[in-house]
Amino acid sequence: MEQPTLLFDKALIFRHIPLFAGLNPFERRMVFDALEIVDYKSGETIYRQGDPPDAFYCIISGRVEVFVEKGGSPDTLEHIHRGKYFGFISLLTGEPHSVSARAVNDTVMARIPADKFKSILHRIPRLAIDLSQMLSRRLKRRDMHPKAIFESTIVSFFGDALTKDDTALYALNLAIGLKEQTAKKVVLVDFSGGNSLIAKVLGLGAHGAVLPKDLAYHPTKAFDFILHTQMGIDVLFTEVKAPVTTDATAFISLVTMLVNDYHFCLVHLPHDFGPQVFKILSQSDIVHLVMAPEADTLKKMSRLLDMTGLLRENSFKKKMRLVVVEEKETHGKGRKLFLSLEESVFHLPIYATLPPQDIDRPILVPDDPLAPYSRVIRRVARQMGEVLVGLALGSGSAMGLAHIGVLQVIEEEGIPIDMISGSSIGAMFGAFWAAGYSAGEIQTIVLKNNKKSYLFGFDDLMMPLRGLIRGRHIASFLKKYLGNRTFYDLKMPFRIVACDCRSMKQTVFDSGRVIDAIVASISIPGVFAPHAIGGRFYIDGGVVDPLPTDVLVEAGAKKIIAVNVLPSPEEIERTYDLLQKKRVKPDFQKQGIWRYPWFFFRHRFHEWLDPNIFGIIVSTVQSMEYLLAQVSSLSQSDVVLHPDMTGISWSCFEHAEELICRGRQEARRCLSQIQSLTKLAE
Repeated sequence: MEQPTLLFDKALIFRHIPLFAGLNPFERRMVFDALEIVDYKSGETIYRQGDPPDAFYCIISGRVEVFVEKGGSPDTLEHIHRGKYFGFISLLTGEPHSVSARAVNDTVMARIPADKFKSILHRIPRLAIDLSQMLSRRLKRRDMHPKAIFESTIVSFFGDALTKDDTALYALNLAIGLKEQTAKKVVLVDFSGGNSLIAKVLGLGAHGAVLPKDLAYHPTKAFDFILHTQMGIDVLFTEVKAPVTTDATAFISLVTMLVNDYHFCLVHLPHDFGPQVFKILSQSDIVHLVMAPEADTLKKMSRLLDMTGLLRENSFKKKMRLVVVEEKETHGKGRKLFLSLEESVFHLPIYATLPPQDIDRPILVPDDPLAPYSRVIRRVARQMGEVLVGLALGSGSAMGLAHIGVLQVIEEEGIPIDMISGSSIGAMFGAFWAAGYSAGEIQTIVLKNNKKSYLFGFDDLMMPLRGLIRGRHIASFLKKYLGNRTFYDLKMPFRIVACDCRSMKQTVFDSGRVIDAIVASISIPGVFAPHAIGGRFYIDGGVVDPLPTDVLVEAGAKKIIAVNVLPSPEEIERTYDLLQKKRVKPDFQKQGIWRYPWFFFRHRFHEWLDPNIFGIIVSTVQSMEYLLAQVSSLSQSDVVLHPDMTGISWSCFEHAEELICRGRQEARRCLSQIQSLTKLAE
């Protein structure tokens, strides 16, 4: 264990630890002061099974293997990654660690020593309550049935009479999607009984179902009724004939047993389950409410939840996910249809909109993976399974052309990317890729327009009040290829970072016209005039966030690939030396005295232009951006690509082919790391 060699922004890291997200400023300060940032090298042990509790741990970057030692050899339980915390069970119980933990690769951790952590829990009781609930779920029934899974998630699905079939199909498809996307163990518990829609779709026919009351005090009987399906998921049918209090007790007994053997326990609850359903929902980790897009039904459900007191509990509101089933006549209009509805009823954003299903011929994800319904399921499954891969494309002017080479390798190797963020030049190439252009097509576009005139020209100059260049040329270039596309028209989630001129704070664009956000993000201060959007002016996103990994973390990405094309101080020094060598006075006796006037003129011309105002402004900005990018790449990236930028200046757009090649070379060099990061089972 070592202290990190580079500067870490503890406040930035602290903001992304979910456990502490709801603390007030005073409480955050208390935790902030206790937080330590430490490094663990690949293969280094964090603690061993049987060791006394020493600290609370949270992963900032890298991965950790959790295992038990059996007969001298490790038996892996789980690989955990950024944002996950562990070690707290032993702190709460006072017992030695029941598992061992070691770093899979070079890993950075946030660590709170045991004495300080106990003091924090004493002074912030609700933290102790949250952790105790997690502790209860992990330990309950462990004495009756050995635990084989380190961490599990209980997800309940509930709808009304209008969406009863849609809810069942959604639960089934999501169970299949989780299995496909995570390769982890998934069980679907259907409280509709053995003659349910889920049984019919799976081709299981009518089955007998175990009654909840039979499981209340003998939950291990559930394993005698679990069915293994060809889809790779396990299914348990249980039937509720007359809901009574014991049904909720049986549910708690059942799921706390199943979480010992399954990573995901999905529970489908029929709409007519009765009032006990709300006790069951409150015991779940995540609740998906599947509703029709009708104001009356949404308000009715909202009132029902409010009467139970659940909506007044912040802990329950954090669990709730509102899923809206689109009507056939509105399919394709997407989220915009429901924006006012969601705010007025649940005061929560819509988590997903499901395209309509034909109940007589329902779609299963494996049958039609390219269908809109399957795409929604895949996105939700990857988000719930915490396997979302984000790609951050950084700023760097012409050096950003290397991004194209990286994208080419990602395409060639089939690396799954779920979302992108971009700053400055990274925003431009990221937008092309998110819009559906292949990396090869982007290269063709760039080589076709490899003159700097598509970025700026003499007719684009302006009085140097806000900048030197208006930005009309670049806007026209973008309009030619991106048109009036909005963020909703893109093929994958994409976020662009810019800097608000008034507040000098980061602004993240994920809605509106894409071109406006790009122009705002590439407006280098002092060179391009600030770009106006909605009455506010914006400048280059690289000023505040040159490598926007934090944007991906906030969007839910758990595995992040970052491409930092900004030159390091060493590369800048080598570039300067190369330029000086090119300007060495030639041997006129060998090459002819007639070359002297040309050398003299060229030498004087370079002295006159170097350094020039453009170079001074951009180099100054990029030197500051590099330090910010280093912090982002170290604190929030799993794999960082940094193509060699020796000999390249910010304005070398004519060297597009060389820069694309450098991007390809760096991506190939880091390919094994990328493939290891995105490997399905981990």
